[in-house]
Amino acid sequence: MKNQSVLKQIDQLRTELQILTKQKGSFLDPSVLEMSQRLDRLILLIYKQNGQAYRETGVVWMR
Repeated sequence: MKNQSVLKQIDQLRTELQILTKQKGSFLDPSVLEMSQRLDRLILLIYKQNGQAYRETGVVWMR
């Protein structure tokens, strides 16, 4: 997955998570936790991709 595509997904999911959290009124609601975990996985994907790029080039990836 390309970084820009993942970043767009992260931004969209972050917004959806904020809305869902307000609707549910709790960070502990199962649907909020599931969405938060999806967001975590995308963030980790970006970190892994950037770490690999840094190891290969020595250049820090910037948005």
